[in-house]
Amino acid sequence: MEGREATPVTLLQLPRQVPGDAEIRPALRSSLLSSVAGDKDVAVFEELGICRGQVRIDLAVVNGTLDGYEIKSDRDSLRRLGAQIELYSRVLDRATLVVGNRYLAGAAGMLPDWWGILRIEPTPGQPRFGVVRDGSPNPGLDPRALAELLWLEDALLLLDRCGGARGVKGKPRRLVWDRVAERCAVEEIGEAVRTSLKARAARRAPPPRS
Repeated sequence: MEGREATPVTLLQLPRQVPGDAEIRPALRSSLLSSVAGDKDVAVFEELGICRGQVRIDLAVVNGTLDGYEIKSDRDSLRRLGAQIELYSRVLDRATLVVGNRYLAGAAGMLPDWWGILRIEPTPGQPRFGVVRDGSPNPGLDPRALAELLWLEDALLLLDRCGGARGVKGKPRRLVWDRVAERCAVEEIGEAVRTSLKARAARRAPPPRS
């Protein structure tokens, strides 16, 4: 309109973009892969199902330990976090919550002391991650829940090594998992799970270029 000057728009007036899962997940994956660069004995999974598919871990890194990362951006809610904490804590050697500023304080109060926390830091490029709290080893792994991550043939191989396979071959998986939890040490189950997951990752990897 005549006689009315346009108001100049500056960068300070623009709303700050809040990154969501679509931005955070690939940035986190890239960061995790950078931290293990050169290590061929590592596998990274997205949406790894645990506890018979009750929950899926956003990102899991399998190396000498099974580490899981749960993302809660400022666009999310904490409605499911309590259940996720309970189930993740059954099987993960280490767990880390990756959280935006909006939920940082509330989520931190829900977490066991051994969970780590990364704060999502928006930048003009991809998000970065700042360490709020270093995690520590899980003091309370659940052998039965961990056994459920083994495919049947892997569970039977483990039982052969533990001397507990007799009488369960041909039985339903749940009975095999019960026997694994009864006869094998949690450290042996964890090692078998990591070996099995790495083998699955290797089978799905594209062949190397000639």
